Amino acid sequence: MINIAIIDRNDTHRKSLKTILEQVEGFRVVLDSGDSSTLRNTANNPVQVALIDIGFGREKCMELISEAYGRDDFYKIIMLVMFRDELKLDFGKAGIMLKSSDKKEFENRIKGIVSV
Repeated sequence: MINIAIIDRNDTHRKSLKTILEQVEGFRVVLDSGDSSTLRNTANNPVQVALIDIGFGREKCMELISEAYGRDDFYKIIMLVMFRDELKLDFGKAGIMLKSSDKKEFENRIKGIVSV
């Protein structure tokens, strides 16, 4: 089972993405929130992959990435962007993909990042 956190301020997108991801066998969304600080409280909710909206701002996103990769029980991060030109942004170890990606793209990307 791959436990996933979705951190996105847009409630509609977050709920839609949760519905899509939970259709994939072996995926479970254990956290969906519009508040980026909830990602710090994942000790009780083991998360393997966090999908984070870039809308929180570059500085906040980089802080979350640093925290995640600094923990012993770190999780993988995929940044979600709106526009194709944002795919060129550098978030270090974190992956990056379009929020508008389809179910198969999310499935492949998440399975790929977990297997690394």
